[in-house]
Amino acid sequence: MKVYYPSIKNGSAKELEGSIYVITFFVSETPWAMNEKMDLFKHVREAESWLEGKAKEYGKTLRFVNGVHGLFEPFEIDIVPDYNSGTPQTDIAKKYLKAAGCPSDTAYPEWIKKNSGCDQSLVFIIANKEGRGYANPIYWESDGPEGTILYHSENNKLIASSIIHEFLHLFGAIDLYETDVQTADNSARMEKMYPKEVMHNHYFPLTELVISPLTAWLVGLSDNKESWFETFLPK
Repeated sequence: MKVYYPSIKNGSAKELEGSIYVITFFVSETPWAMNEKMDLFKHVREAESWLEGKAKEYGKTLRFVNGVHGLFEPFEIDIVPDYNSGTPQTDIAKKYLKAAGCPSDTAYPEWIKKNSGCDQSLVFIIANKEGRGYANPIYWESDGPEGTILYHSENNKLIASSIIHEFLHLFGAIDLYETDVQTADNSARMEKMYPKEVMHNHYFPLTELVISPLTAWLVGLSDNKESWFETFLPK
């Protein structure tokens, strides 16, 4: 199965299969037009539909169930997450869930099942401000909430492919462009092999984006581990 380090299947988003509850929070420090939020939620559904289709291509059944806070009425919380400083707020999902009525971390899995009937879940925060999006996967033994935060502004509009990219991180996918995880040589290799792989470069139309065999293996869509994967896996 998809294990390149022992803790990859920890957290609330373990593998991209079955029914998954997505809890989306719309948050803003200023008034936010309803029609704009509705358009963004359409992007969420586009992203989910794309992932469901890709799962089907790999012979897997995948279905997203949605819960939304802050779409019709402002979501009352005292913190809108920021990442301009370069330091992600790793406990932000817990704070939002508590504000939404989840009693505690230990109660989280049962709270999810009660509200959605799903065994897996993720928290998705859409912040109406400038910022750099990030995902918070869990790498230690826990069934606690995993989540991602993305930003939407006039100068940096949120798109469905960005949602797909960050969702996949929560299920174990890794960046395949040059980062502190991937060398420039690795990025160049991926560019030759799968130039439109969603974890390498997601700025293509959804109809052109692909999930490579490596990402499919990492997120649980495939059990087939190929020898070339090792070049890209964290050491």
